[in-house]
Amino acid sequence: MLNLINHIMNTFFNSLVKKLVVGILIVSVTTYGTSAFFIFVLKPFLAPQLEDWIYILGVLTLGIMWTCFLGWIAAKLIILPLTRLTRAVNTMASGDLQVQIPNYPWKDEIGSLNASFQVLLDNWRRMIADVSESAAITEQSVAALNEAITQATDQIETVSTTIERMSDAAADQSNSAKELLDTAELSNETSSRMNEQAQHALQISSSMVDTIRESTELFRSIVDSMQHITETSEQTLQFVHALEHQAQEISNISQMVREIANQTHMLALNASIEAAHAGEHGQGFSVVAMQIRKLAADSGSAAEQINELVNMMQKQALTVVAESDRQVDLIRRETEAGESARQVLVKIDTSVHETENALQQIVQGIRLQTEHIQKTYEQARRIADTAKALSEDSVNIAGAAQGQTGVMQEITASSEMLREEAANLKQKTVVFKL
Repeated sequence: MLNLINHIMNTFFNSLVKKLVVGILIVSVTTYGTSAFFIFVLKPFLAPQLEDWIYILGVLTLGIMWTCFLGWIAAKLIILPLTRLTRAVNTMASGDLQVQIPNYPWKDEIGSLNASFQVLLDNWRRMIADVSESAAITEQSVAALNEAITQATDQIETVSTTIERMSDAAADQSNSAKELLDTAELSNETSSRMNEQAQHALQISSSMVDTIRESTELFRSIVDSMQHITETSEQTLQFVHALEHQAQEISNISQMVREIANQTHMLALNASIEAAHAGEHGQGFSVVAMQIRKLAADSGSAAEQINELVNMMQKQALTVVAESDRQVDLIRRETEAGESARQVLVKIDTSVHETENALQQIVQGIRLQTEHIQKTYEQARRIADTAKALSEDSVNIAGAAQGQTGVMQEITASSEMLREEAANLKQKTVVFKL
């Protein structure tokens, strides 16, 4: 029976609002029903001699008191699970995570609140347990790390002492090799500068030859393009003249169409007059005459528009003819100037070729001398580089060893701080009872 009641409450009264409304409804029905029963049914038996208004006032007063009593009981029932939940939450806030959230069988707002606090309590338990376990593991790892760091620091100090002795010997060897390299480098720089200057002059000459060749080809292409443009412009000019002539013919045809339209209009007007004289027999002919007159008017209007367009085309054709003539003259003059410039560039190209041949002979002689000096310099440089690299590597290794010692000291300090933080974290988790 209890399970059935809980099922009904969870199904139909799954909200405090519904429960309050139903409770108020039950209290109201009980109070008002009982009051009505006492007033209308039991009054003749309980107080037949008492005034009606006094009896009714007494019954209503008792009903109010009864309602207040039932409301107080309902409020206590509603607040009771909240009070139990508050005590459990206060216990949980004090650090005792062994507390149990009170069971609430109904699925209303209070039930949702109970479930949320139960999830929060479970999460806190898992979190504190994980933190405690992590702190213990961290403390053990830090102890092992400190022991390993101590051993590594001792080994690094031994290596650092050996490397310092090797670095001093490598520095002496590097100084001797550097003096030999300076002598060879001076000769090599002088030879290299001469070779670079000769190469630069040869490159400038070659670049000039290429530039002149490209310029010559460009001018030839420009001249050919201008000649083609001239021919195209002359053809366009011929087309424009032909277009102007055709526009004049279209204008003549349009004038003829306009005259025919005027004559047709006059004929249609005469036909309308004759149809009017004919009376009823000429009505059909009158309609035809009206359509012919309208067609004549449309034809005249279209001919007028065509004539205007043709006049505009003739004006534009004249403008194009004048502009085309001017462009043709300009292109011819530019073509002649481009041809003259191309011939000058051909002469310059010949002179530059001769200069390039002379520079190539000079560069060949300097290159042979530079190769001999370069071989001597390379041998000296390899010796110096080997000595310098050995010295630098020794210094770098010594510095790295010293740096590693400092790093190990910092790691030791950091691991000690980590151990202290893990101990503090573990101490804080002791407050909670799981």
